[in-house]
Amino acid sequence: LVLEWSRDRPATNPKRSTMENFLCGGVSAACAICIVNPVDVVKSRLQMQGELGSGQRAYNGVFSGLAHIAKHEGLQGLYRGLVPAVWFQMVGNSVRFGVYHVGKQYMGVDESSANNSSVNFCLGLVTGASAGAIACPFFVIKTQMQVQTSVSANVVGHQHMHTSMWGAVKTIAKEEGIRGFFRGLDAFVPRCVALVAFQMTSYDFGKSQLIARGARDGPATHMLASAFAAGCACLAMQPFDLVGARMMNQPFSIDGAPKLYTSPVDCFLKTVRSEGPLALYKGCFANYMRMGPQYILTFMFFEQFIKLAKGLRSQN
Repeated sequence: LVLEWSRDRPATNPKRSTMENFLCGGVSAACAICIVNPVDVVKSRLQMQGELGSGQRAYNGVFSGLAHIAKHEGLQGLYRGLVPAVWFQMVGNSVRFGVYHVGKQYMGVDESSANNSSVNFCLGLVTGASAGAIACPFFVIKTQMQVQTSVSANVVGHQHMHTSMWGAVKTIAKEEGIRGFFRGLDAFVPRCVALVAFQMTSYDFGKSQLIARGARDGPATHMLASAFAAGCACLAMQPFDLVGARMMNQPFSIDGAPKLYTSPVDCFLKTVRSEGPLALYKGCFANYMRMGPQYILTFMFFEQFIKLAKGLRSQN
């Protein structure tokens, strides 16, 4: 909820630089994912479980999934894919925070008029698409590393068995070339756009409804509206998220041809035919359980890093 946070906050530092937004936004999100990465691992595995009606059922939900992975794989299992996850958050949220800030300057919207909903919405679409396209390679590697496991009872989906992020980069580059880093991009960008668009509109709606019913326009109201917005965003983006993740994790033949899905539409249709329409929402609750804490932590870290940057700048 980057856009809502910056829109609702008073202007404490109107001269904050673009570079501060890029750096503080990226580092804040990276710190947050270090805490919620275990839930993200469960989400990725739930999305691959029972793919096209095959494979075993190893996970029954978010909390049982966390306990199951902790028991059989330990802390290492809960933090699989952490390095590419940190890079994904760093790059993606640097673009979101930075491009949004630059876009507001370009559109002539200053901090005092930051509640321009139409401008916020348009910038949200641009920042979502930009972040998705630029950070896609890290999401590909993150997904593949989170799904893989050395415990046979926990195997779901295709196992790539990367030993490290750098090892994954070399393997993908060698076997698939540059296009391997952008698997599922045509599903991943709509996922990012849907995420931002529904966050914006549902947050506005939820907040206005709470205030109309007597709630005070304060942190508690913002928190409830944010939780509502996160739920709406999850429901809107989840099919794109699942399709993108499955396309990113699928095996490829030696000539670079995909073995399971040829396009997002093909993945969508095969998933529905083999597993039913509700399969598109596998991992939805895990996604919600990740998004809420992650956004709150991101904004908490962001505020502290901005204060630190402001202090360093004033000293100089």
